[in-house]
Amino acid sequence: MTNKVQKTKPSDRSWESFTEFLDEFKGETDRAAVIVGAAKLDLVMYQILQRLFLPSPGTTDELLEGDSPLSTLSAKINILYRLGLIDANFARALHLVRRIRNDFAHEVTGCDLTSGTHRNRVRELIAPIEKYEAVESMRKRYFADKRGPSSDFRTALAILAGRLEGICLKTKTLMPTSNYKLILDSWKEENSGDK
Repeated sequence: MTNKVQKTKPSDRSWESFTEFLDEFKGETDRAAVIVGAAKLDLVMYQILQRLFLPSPGTTDELLEGDSPLSTLSAKINILYRLGLIDANFARALHLVRRIRNDFAHEVTGCDLTSGTHRNRVRELIAPIEKYEAVESMRKRYFADKRGPSSDFRTALAILAGRLEGICLKTKTLMPTSNYKLILDSWKEENSGDK
């Protein structure tokens, strides 16, 4: 199975970075795994959008940072879906992670993935992908020491993060076309003849 993973990795550097994340991520408590895992997804979606959009003219990105329209996890998920970079199932899975993260961020004590609502969301998260060999391979390789919803969440999140990393590596900046300039070249030519 290792050979199959090595054949599909986009680059040694990105694979190394991803496995470092997984090695740290697998040892976290459920609460930390949820918060850190959602932060990882948020970061990679931010990087995808940064690569896709033309550079911001200012020092801060008025679309992606601070209180901007695409700064929230929910907005990033929705824009990736609307741009066709992820499908509806992918977006739904990311939203499930977001909901779990939001719940964990607002609970003061007793956060674990085995409690009712969390367990149900984790079940929804893993259900569409659990039958695939790549998913089981990920679970065995990185999360064999975890059981039940803890293992399921970490495995699903690792798959989501890996898929987003792949999208990020393949994303290229949108290229502006001269057809959509405010002032057309033909106007400039007409105007230059008047002098």
